[in-house]
Amino acid sequence: IPAASLEGMRLGMESMGCVAPNECLMFKRLLDSTPLFLTGNTDTVYAAVMMDLEKYGPMVVEVPPKCGPGTVNDAFFRFVVDMGGPGPDRGQGGKYLILPPDQMTEIEAPIGGKLVDVAGEEYFAVRSPGYMNFLILRGLLVDGKADAPVAMFEKGLKVYPYTDRNDPPAMKFIDGSQLAFNTIHANDFKFFEELHTVLDREPVGLIDPELRGLAASIGLQKGKPFDPDPRMKGILEDSVAIGNATARAIFLRPRDPAAFLYEGQQWYTPFVGGDYRWLIADGAGGRNLDARTLFFYCATVNTPAMALKMPGVGSQYALISTDSEGDYLDGSKNYTLLIPADVPAKNFWSFVVYDPQTRSELQSGQLLPSKNSVRDSMKENPDGSITLHFGPGAPKGPDAANWIQTVPGKGWFALLRLYGPLEPWFEKTWRPGDIELAK
Repeated sequence: IPAASLEGMRLGMESMGCVAPNECLMFKRLLDSTPLFLTGNTDTVYAAVMMDLEKYGPMVVEVPPKCGPGTVNDAFFRFVVDMGGPGPDRGQGGKYLILPPDQMTEIEAPIGGKLVDVAGEEYFAVRSPGYMNFLILRGLLVDGKADAPVAMFEKGLKVYPYTDRNDPPAMKFIDGSQLAFNTIHANDFKFFEELHTVLDREPVGLIDPELRGLAASIGLQKGKPFDPDPRMKGILEDSVAIGNATARAIFLRPRDPAAFLYEGQQWYTPFVGGDYRWLIADGAGGRNLDARTLFFYCATVNTPAMALKMPGVGSQYALISTDSEGDYLDGSKNYTLLIPADVPAKNFWSFVVYDPQTRSELQSGQLLPSKNSVRDSMKENPDGSITLHFGPGAPKGPDAANWIQTVPGKGWFALLRLYGPLEPWFEKTWRPGDIELAK
């Protein structure tokens, strides 16, 4: 899934005219429910760039000061380097040098980045295992508005080939808000065609020989056409359908006790095991394939910051797909959720509702199917807690300010996000309630 997912992202950005490194897809009016993005948020201004290191060579990324969390991932959606608050620039901004595997090899540039001097200029240098790399940056809202982060990116973000460092091409910012396009990988035979594109484009060493052997056994090999006969195509069509159903079940109904955040509650983490490499016991137990499948079936962007305990920095996430009785959430029914007072978030918290089929924001009639503690004016309970309401119709009176619309006949799931999570989140002394079926 990870390789096909990043290829789906590349194709979606290409459809929006974002191909060259100076062509940035930005959601100036936030990421709403119109396009299809795996569990994108409605709370930060996204700025995304595809960097083809084979075509353009080593790439410079100038990150502006006060940038929110940012990450570069390779063609297998593996971590390359963080930027912004969780990155080596620590929110102060700086220049990053993203190197392909086979150029400027004299530079020491480990995964995660290292400050180096290149021809009298300082860069945080990192070497990617592959050619196609995805840069995603987030700008935090100011007073619940997108104006400041949009201006920050338009004035301060630059991405250009190292060879153009003396005269970089001007950036082009394409607004993706309220436009219909798809960035999600296929769940039919085209899934294998996406994989073939990736394997054919990337260096052989992107994946190890064992995984290359598995791919070759079904006709996916670098430098060879992918043209299965009718028998094999039928097998592959069946396999992708079974794989899709299996991944959906792993994601929406995890069976691993380690997935759940609180004993006796329904909340679970999208980052089971707390290792961005998906290794069990630092590799002693091998790779947790179910955990990796859970994450990449519903999400994108791989960074250690999602699993590390970094109070006040980055973001933390909690998934929920069932009510307090363990039943899947039903868009035809009404529910409530208690968010206790004093949410341990330095910046803000949000709650976003998604479609279990597309794993994208639920298209319900609300452009932003979410609530955000700084953007939205919500009714508070006397003790400072907030009761969120869900259902096809708005509740009457002041509770309508706390309502997120759902769709009859369609299920839903949700993500609670804390931006700048604080100690009570990590210690679990603060926790949300479960989603309750309205009486």
